[in-house]
Amino acid sequence: MSTGRRSTHHTFVSRSWLGLSLYLLAGTSSAQQSELDIPRSDSLRKGSSLNEVMRNGTLEGRFRMYLMGTVNQGDLSDYHAQAFGGSLGFSSQRWKDFQFRMAGAFTFDLWSIDLTKLDPLTGLPNRYEVGLFDVANITTDNQVAFLQVFQLNYHRNGGRTRFIFGKQDINTPFINPQDGRMHPGMAEGIWGLHTTNHGLQLEGGYLYRMLPRSTAKWYTVGESIGIYPAGINLTGKPSLYKGQVGSAGILAGKVSIPVTSKWRLTAWDLFVENVFNTAMLQLERGDREDRWMWGVMAIRQDRVNNGGNAVDSLTYYDHDGSFVLSTRFRMNHGRFRWQANYTRMTDQGRYLMPREWGRDPFYTFLPRERNEGFGDVHATTLNLILQTATGWRVQGDAGLYWLPSPNDPRLNKYAFPAYQQFDINAQYRFKGGWQGLAVQFIYLIKVPLSNEPYTLRQVFNKVDMQHVNLIVNYAF
Repeated sequence: MSTGRRSTHHTFVSRSWLGLSLYLLAGTSSAQQSELDIPRSDSLRKGSSLNEVMRNGTLEGRFRMYLMGTVNQGDLSDYHAQAFGGSLGFSSQRWKDFQFRMAGAFTFDLWSIDLTKLDPLTGLPNRYEVGLFDVANITTDNQVAFLQVFQLNYHRNGGRTRFIFGKQDINTPFINPQDGRMHPGMAEGIWGLHTTNHGLQLEGGYLYRMLPRSTAKWYTVGESIGIYPAGINLTGKPSLYKGQVGSAGILAGKVSIPVTSKWRLTAWDLFVENVFNTAMLQLERGDREDRWMWGVMAIRQDRVNNGGNAVDSLTYYDHDGSFVLSTRFRMNHGRFRWQANYTRMTDQGRYLMPREWGRDPFYTFLPRERNEGFGDVHATTLNLILQTATGWRVQGDAGLYWLPSPNDPRLNKYAFPAYQQFDINAQYRFKGGWQGLAVQFIYLIKVPLSNEPYTLRQVFNKVDMQHVNLIVNYAF
């Protein structure tokens, strides 16, 4: 941390461990749909009356304590934040294949630096730690509460046919929970999934409201675009589309065909009315248990109408389209596996996807960074993954991202330097009487990929930085 804040280190550590101790004693600490969570139970019992259906429902809880810190170069601001929160929900017993679910979420700021202050050297705000709270309303106390789930769902054929209406989590290549903070992103609408006896998978629906990750309010689809930092437009001026995008909602659909016992072909299409259309075709061989796996995806984007607004300076999708190709090769060696990945974005234009809706679908994705908003990119990553018999999962990543110049606004929306990233992600799930409890530690560094001189605004919270996370999860 910077020199002016080093005197708070002892207090910071003491209060951090106090929060952790209280968490363990209370059996709490928030979690949602992350890799660390235990599967959510789903009662298959059949009630005969409304009273019985509701009285025999189940209470669900997911809790998380999150400690995060960022160290920037030189005199640029450093940050730390500690949050505790979770979600408490109710699921009714099933009645004639229908089930009602609801859940509320909350977050408390245990002890954090003042996240409302701008960095004095660049005038820029905090980037990572604000994501533990409500990025649309950062205050000095950051207490958050909101309705997270409110739905009626229908299951048939042992769950092979499902329909959900209302507030729900959606997990697709472009709209997904991206559960890397306190609460995942959610969506509202009607969604269906069906798998045939022969393995054909159909999925899709219509979405009309979004709850972006790290927010505490439900937004219309158009309103949700621009809540996160908007970067610059094609002329190099600040993007002004926040609150200016008009859309009736999102239509999305998937068809996944088992070509052979090992090969699967999947097609996705995401149509955002009045804004853009994104189509993806993916071919994969093998799964996690196979000796080797290979996959390739191609993504094509095109503008729809005026890209969100008839005024050029207020529109979101401000060019004709883009094209992305991404591929992966993986080898399994018992409990150890490695993955080599490559992504190419052509120079036709920026690949755009609202960051409020989810993480990148590319095989080269690494935690805490994205390649959305860029064109003319070459990215390559290597993942080394070890799973032990005692419950540990340890992953080490290295990535090289050749980006266009940060001074090229046509292909670099966020004025981001080309960079290297190295990280380690260690997770442990407890067993026996501690089942449901899990811990995770993430440490990463990002450095420039070239010796090109960059401004402080191009460096701050982007490169020449270290970032650390300690997460304690509990689900029941």
